Amino acid sequence: MEEGNEPEGHFSGPSGAQESSPQRRPPPCRTARAAVSIRVDTDDAFFESLHPSTAAWFRERFGRPTDGQRLCIPDIAAGRSVLLSSPTGSGKTLSGFLGIIDRLAREHHEGRLRPEGVRCLYVSPLRALAYDIRKNLHEPLAGLGLDGIITVGLRTGDTSAAERQKQRRKPPHILVTTPESLAILLPQSGFREALARCDFVIVDELHAFAENKRGTHLSVSLERLEHLRRFRDPDQPPITPLCRIGLSATVAPLETVAAFLGGSGPMPQIHEVATGRRSLIEVLTPLRKHAYPPAGYTASRVITDMAGIVERNRTTLLFTNTRSGAERITHRLKLALPALADAIECHHSSLDRDIRQEVEDRLKAGDLRAVVCSTSLELGIDIGHIDTVVMISTPKGISRALQRVGRSGHSIDQVSHGVLVATNINDLIECLVCARLAHERRLDPVKILEFAPDVIVQHFVGMAMDGGVTIEEALAVLRGAYPFRQLDRGALERLVDYLEGGGKSLRGQYRETFGKIVERDGRYHTVSKKVERDYLVNIGTIHADGMVKVMLKRRRLGSVEESFVKGLKTGDVFVLAGRTVRLVESSPAAVLVEEAKGRLPTVPSWNANKMPLASGMARAVAALRTEIDDRLHVRREDPETIADWLVEEWSISHTNAAAILDHFTTQALISRIPTERRFLIERYLPDDEENEDGERVCFFFHSLIGRSANDALSRILVKRLKDAVGGNALVTIDDYGFLLTVRRFQDLGVAEWRELFSAEGAGEILHTALVDSQLVKWQFSGIAQTGLMIPRNVTGGERTVRQIRWSADLLYQVLAKHEPDHPLLEQAVHEAKHTFLDLDRAVAFLHEAHAMEWELVEVPAVSPFAFGLYASKIRESLMMESPEEAIERLYREMQRKVGR
Repeated sequence: MEEGNEPEGHFSGPSGAQESSPQRRPPPCRTARAAVSIRVDTDDAFFESLHPSTAAWFRERFGRPTDGQRLCIPDIAAGRSVLLSSPTGSGKTLSGFLGIIDRLAREHHEGRLRPEGVRCLYVSPLRALAYDIRKNLHEPLAGLGLDGIITVGLRTGDTSAAERQKQRRKPPHILVTTPESLAILLPQSGFREALARCDFVIVDELHAFAENKRGTHLSVSLERLEHLRRFRDPDQPPITPLCRIGLSATVAPLETVAAFLGGSGPMPQIHEVATGRRSLIEVLTPLRKHAYPPAGYTASRVITDMAGIVERNRTTLLFTNTRSGAERITHRLKLALPALADAIECHHSSLDRDIRQEVEDRLKAGDLRAVVCSTSLELGIDIGHIDTVVMISTPKGISRALQRVGRSGHSIDQVSHGVLVATNINDLIECLVCARLAHERRLDPVKILEFAPDVIVQHFVGMAMDGGVTIEEALAVLRGAYPFRQLDRGALERLVDYLEGGGKSLRGQYRETFGKIVERDGRYHTVSKKVERDYLVNIGTIHADGMVKVMLKRRRLGSVEESFVKGLKTGDVFVLAGRTVRLVESSPAAVLVEEAKGRLPTVPSWNANKMPLASGMARAVAALRTEIDDRLHVRREDPETIADWLVEEWSISHTNAAAILDHFTTQALISRIPTERRFLIERYLPDDEENEDGERVCFFFHSLIGRSANDALSRILVKRLKDAVGGNALVTIDDYGFLLTVRRFQDLGVAEWRELFSAEGAGEILHTALVDSQLVKWQFSGIAQTGLMIPRNVTGGERTVRQIRWSADLLYQVLAKHEPDHPLLEQAVHEAKHTFLDLDRAVAFLHEAHAMEWELVEVPAVSPFAFGLYASKIRESLMMESPEEAIERLYREMQRKVGR
């Protein structure tokens, strides 16, 4: 569809997100495995692939198909797997469903459609998205006169027992579900037969599965489904492979994601549609003369600007990068807009489901002027009309930025409008880079999770429930899943050994406790019905996270972390669900609160892992730093010329260009500018009261590689520093580097630091540094739950987080001492290094650093480029003065020392 055309073939159901900026002509459609660019100019193949009655309904309802529908539906109607990457509002959901509905309609017209049996599975990452899909399937089915003939069922954790029994007796033709519910159904005798006749599976929001353990778990479920289908009738010839349909708006590289979707089946046809939708992403910052606000290093001074956006729009969606940030912004917006306070709400995953549902319903109905969320509204649930999406700081990656912006203008002829809000000068530079890369649609490549023994454990037990399984059969199914395509038989045998009794350190005394399977006649079976019941209530990869529920009278508001509750005392005031509440009473199970309107709150600070800066954005920020440094100090251009270049090249105001230039020139006055070619280390002696003896020394390492990689790199460096000279060091990290606070005897020169930055043996050093660390223990707790060593739930109820944590700590100590090579313990270390931390990127930087120019500069004050790191350190410290006062004092001191 060319720009300016009316929307065609749009299905009013949820789908993905966004597209390129309006200044660039969108690229043509792309299709096929070889990524050949083509343009489809005829609708003939589309309509010819449909039954005449389906084609007639479509012509009357929509006129012409969208590009995605034109490309995909002939493939799906013919049973070919497809991956469709297409923007929100482009009819993506109907692209997935119409060919399937048409197939079932043909069978009905020919008298071949059975009255029951699952023919299509729709798998959603969100329960709310599943609810939306079932509701929106009514339109095409009713339009075709098939409502009640082609049946639709919903199966999630919220489905009632009565509805589950009904589905077991009469399975629907289309089953809308989640990965966890699918895994529950696969081994159940009442559903195996129904699932064995499934020919289609739609995986919506595929990007939400591609990189995580939940997606890895789903990939094995699809292989188990494929196995069911192949052996459903031994007397019949093999049936065609499962038709797998993946839907996504922002994902790359498509070839990798298609292979992930396809598994053991044929490689899906790739159809990429980047036409029709446009997006405008602007950068907003209140920066004037100074780079940091008088009120501190926060977003507080942009509240007025955000309030103005909310007042001008009918509905605004605001994203923060943490749940506590969502609560903080909600509270401040309500204060800034008292007349609209009742129409401003908060939404995030720690809130109770009923509260989230209430917010979603009011948003769809147009009753809200603004909703502030973290990541909970990124996916394509139907939230109605959104005028503008505001992002407070960048979401650290281009795919996520485009996903968020695409929530606005939810139809193919509307422009998606996004605003990136920069709260300080470093944030401004990151926002400019994010807007540029989003405009160019330079997506972050997905990184498929390929090491998840706990997922294998869970599925092996599921297969053992299904009439037993051999090592060879399980290996064939598991290797069919893309993440486990290279699974070693020996690794699987180790996991089977664990499942037989818990492992060599536990089987002697605790075989009955930890044993899940037993071998009989060459096949592995579950040892008891109790094991099967426990398995069914513990399926999935989402583990208990140490949250305590918060109750306002009899209503559950949501949850906060145990660690946060432990720091509260009776009478303390905090914010949850956008409400200011006062602590009345607390216990390990619940926190009781009462309304505290008008009181100054202490906002919850949940342990929501901060998003690390994507590698593409980090490189782009480094490139911009390098370009400005070259213009200033190599080409020696005058400041006005550089400012004009910033205005023209980056589409910013002269005021913001001047602020950026001032930031760089001030950095050069105090220190040097870290670039792609220069690795900068700054040495700073704090002159505060806590360092009167001059014993503490601060070293700022400007390694622009993202938070997770800097976390790994700093741990390696601290371990090597301790081995070299002794002592520990305090560490502060962010996306742009890390700060080590050391003692005088650890004060090294540039040559000595450089020796510690060796890539050789870095992985082993980190492994040693992580032994017995809280990080590994935390990872082990989650893995032990997914790996069925520690049950999250028991039949009839949940276990408390305290019980789970106690069990995890005890088992960790036993395995660390007696069986350090236990597969689940090894996985905990691996995930700590490669999932929570980013060892690979840290090691890559160690290799690159030795080719760079090294400079160690002694600075008289915290430099502008290090200011954010030091502000983080202040916020993490216990100080007599407030963090805001300390940050403002340090900023004034820096300005004074450079004569400003």
